[in-house]
Amino acid sequence: MSRIVLCWELGSNLGHLSRLLPLAQELRRRRHEIVVVVRDVGLAAELLAPSGIPFLQAPRLAEGLANLRHPASYADMLFLQGWANSTELWGAVQAWGNLLRLARAAAVVADYSPTALLAARIMNLPATVLGTGFEVPPPENPLPSFPGVSDRSPHAMAAEPRVLACANEVLKAHGAQPLEALRDLFQTERRWLTTFAELDQYGARAGEAYIGPINRLEGAKSVSWPEGFRYRVLAYLRPNTPGLKEILSVLASRAEVAVICAVPGLSADSLALRSRAGFQLFSCAVSFPAVLPEANLMVSYGPAASVTQALLKGVPQLIAPVHVEAQMTAVRVLAMGAGLVLRDDPAPVGINGAITRVLSDPRFKVRALEFAARHSEFDPARAVCILATEIETVVAGGCSRTAAAG
Repeated sequence: MSRIVLCWELGSNLGHLSRLLPLAQELRRRRHEIVVVVRDVGLAAELLAPSGIPFLQAPRLAEGLANLRHPASYADMLFLQGWANSTELWGAVQAWGNLLRLARAAAVVADYSPTALLAARIMNLPATVLGTGFEVPPPENPLPSFPGVSDRSPHAMAAEPRVLACANEVLKAHGAQPLEALRDLFQTERRWLTTFAELDQYGARAGEAYIGPINRLEGAKSVSWPEGFRYRVLAYLRPNTPGLKEILSVLASRAEVAVICAVPGLSADSLALRSRAGFQLFSCAVSFPAVLPEANLMVSYGPAASVTQALLKGVPQLIAPVHVEAQMTAVRVLAMGAGLVLRDDPAPVGINGAITRVLSDPRFKVRALEFAARHSEFDPARAVCILATEIETVVAGGCSRTAAAG
């Protein structure tokens, strides 16, 4: 039995914990001790606590630049998240190192946790990387710009040397081997992409381990479709979704459409929407598995796991991207022909037209069904078991190295 620490450092919402929960449960079933280090303890209390999975608060950088602009590359994202300040980074690495020591970690599983990876490198801890294509950048030098951003973007070009220099300053202070390139941070014992090649935000890559989405959300509200409507639209949005009020108003106005809409954190009264039969609005997460098979369309802000789960059921998409990762996901869906993308601050007429187009043009449904057919053998429970077995192999290798060194 080993102590394995699962880490979630960056990002928001439910995707990270819903991905780590089934893995934590499987590793615990195999009699390993599990600790999950989380960015948001409130979400952890909702998702992990009912299963008895222990969790700790993750160290956080100041993020003084995080809201300045959209990042142009992964390196630029680190720059905006505080990695350009060596003092701040040194402090965060110290905090991660102390936490991993107190947790007696035998291995680290990093879900969008670059600072945890830096601490594990210093401590010579076995480490693995888990995440979407966005969260696990291609091993290139320099790290590529995000698709749609020029490789000559001044932000992307300037960020990596600065971030790399700060990281190496911290590594040098701890007597650790410096990084020759930022990509080396992600060259861990194992790395897995929780998506499929068609939906990799960077495009399909050779040599990567695509395992598909393993997310499972326990405790979400159970819902069902009402009878007597021509179409059924499932919507999963956020309070900061561009054009949220307009999107909901259009959905509420279409009497022929049954709508199940989840907007976690939303105060429904603030929108002053006119209620109607068949329009259900929830301010909490809802359970998708029971309603996705009968949905004609999913409207979302572009969360990778939810988009993928819907496409696995052959459900075409309409996406209003909230952030860069969602924009990159939307581009892949658009390229596949399985949906449409709304522009920022969409007008009601444009929203209404996009909904009509996806519902009435069979080509979107055909493309979504083709995706589902290509991955009809995918089983998330089996993927979790494979992950757990590979993590156990990494742990055993780390224990062997420690014993040999002793």
